[in-house]
Amino acid sequence: MACLSRKWACTPIIVLVLHVGSNWVVGQEPPTFILEWGIAGAANGQFAGMHGIEVDSNGLIFVADTFNNRIQKFDNNGEFIMAWGSFGAEPGQFIHPHGIGIGPLGNVYVAETGNNRVQKFSKDGVFLTTWGSFGDGNGQFRHNHGLAVDSMGNVFVADRDQNRVQKFTCLGTFILAFGTLGVGDGQFSGANGVAVDGDDNVLVADSSPRIQKFTNDGVFVLSWGSAGIGDGQFNFPRGLSTDQQGNVYVADRNLHRMQVFTGDGVFVTKWGSLGSGIGEFNFPYAIRAGHNGDIFVADSSNFRVQKFRLGPAGDLDYDGDVDVADWAIVADCLNGPGVAFPPVGCDAINFAGADVDDDGDVDLGDAAAFLANFTGSVLAP
Repeated sequence: MACLSRKWACTPIIVLVLHVGSNWVVGQEPPTFILEWGIAGAANGQFAGMHGIEVDSNGLIFVADTFNNRIQKFDNNGEFIMAWGSFGAEPGQFIHPHGIGIGPLGNVYVAETGNNRVQKFSKDGVFLTTWGSFGDGNGQFRHNHGLAVDSMGNVFVADRDQNRVQKFTCLGTFILAFGTLGVGDGQFSGANGVAVDGDDNVLVADSSPRIQKFTNDGVFVLSWGSAGIGDGQFNFPRGLSTDQQGNVYVADRNLHRMQVFTGDGVFVTKWGSLGSGIGEFNFPYAIRAGHNGDIFVADSSNFRVQKFRLGPAGDLDYDGDVDVADWAIVADCLNGPGVAFPPVGCDAINFAGADVDDDGDVDLGDAAAFLANFTGSVLAP
């Protein structure tokens, strides 16, 4: 007998069969819509076109509110926390912030096209440093778009109109650049989005249109995609993200949809079409996969963020099934109304995943939803 519950009265169970976990598989159902937030405007929680979105290790959401020239910060359920920035060229000001990335220490990096520079902030919006200017040299930009940060804190910037990606240290020191104009391997015809996977490989969304994969030092690995409306085809792939398993998420902007691929470019699934309803998009610019299976899309011309969740409710270790390992996490997070958040032994990411009904606590209702999705077999005493 095993005793897995840690916050309830201890209940012994016998585990007879465990479901073997799996990652995304070809033909898998797309993620489930969870919630949305935002309308057009300039007040807190409102947007005027959003070209970048990022999720930190605590599940907090950072949105590049491009035409309001600011960054907005939200909790995992879209509640406004803070904003910073205004129109201008001084430190902490922006002209069209686009790409946004978060380093391993939690600092926030923003690529802004109007000032052709990168700015670095603390997670609370305190200005730290900046680099870049308009030009063709190393460390200069012409319409910089996407931005991503690797596990070592190096910053990759998609320098769109110069058809290259530039790599910098966390302090802005130039390291290298790769890419030239063209449609061959390692060439670009407009480098838009950029992402870094768990092995620090670099993915680049190219207007040609295709996705290219490189080593951390810019050596070409592979590419996939072509023009069209079929699976694995694109019309202006813009936003890119990767998850913990190395899967690649693409915001296919002009086709108003999301596509998911394995790290080797094999098509897995897609969702979305033009519209303003649930799961529909209007020129989505950016997508980010969080650490607990949550997926956030910057639905730019609908002036909102949409949140989706990968896999069955309760898959807290993000391995494709709901089993004993997930139950141990749920047990750590069980509290009830009025109990401090998060409970001892439960971090913010696990709490967000275990809060299946998104009501701000993890209680019996969430436990029941978890058990309904349990893919192992258990026998109560």
